[in-house]
Amino acid sequence: MDHSHAVTIDLPEALLIALGQAARAAGCSPSEFLRATLRGALDRTPARLRAEDEVIRHASHLARDWLDLQRRLRAAGYVLRRAPEGGLAVHSWPLDRPIMRVEDVGLSLAGLVLKFRAPFPGDVRRGLPDARVVHRPAAPRPGRAA
Repeated sequence: MDHSHAVTIDLPEALLIALGQAARAAGCSPSEFLRATLRGALDRTPARLRAEDEVIRHASHLARDWLDLQRRLRAAGYVLRRAPEGGLAVHSWPLDRPIMRVEDVGLSLAGLVLKFRAPFPGDVRRGLPDARVVHRPAAPRPGRAA
């Protein structure tokens, strides 16, 4: 079990302000954000990367739907995001920095869509036609006076 220890560090004011802003944007405390940043910088060994792959595959295997998958991944320090080239990418959480493509861990967007029987959240809005309803006056019925 990891024990936390209070540590004092000197940071320039601009860096301290940036840390607070980044933490707020990620929805966490500055301490949590700094821990995640340090963990991400220090935990990039090949053995650690293989362990990350297994955690992500295991979460996808156990998940019942997209929301459950995102919850499981966030609990482990990851989140799925749409990649610029169209696939899915695993990002760090709460820093939200890209780590790898889901294909790098043996998953695919198509496979997850089939498993969850739903498109990736966010794709739903992009794929739906315009939802505005256009109201037109009813045409007069033949044989009735207008």
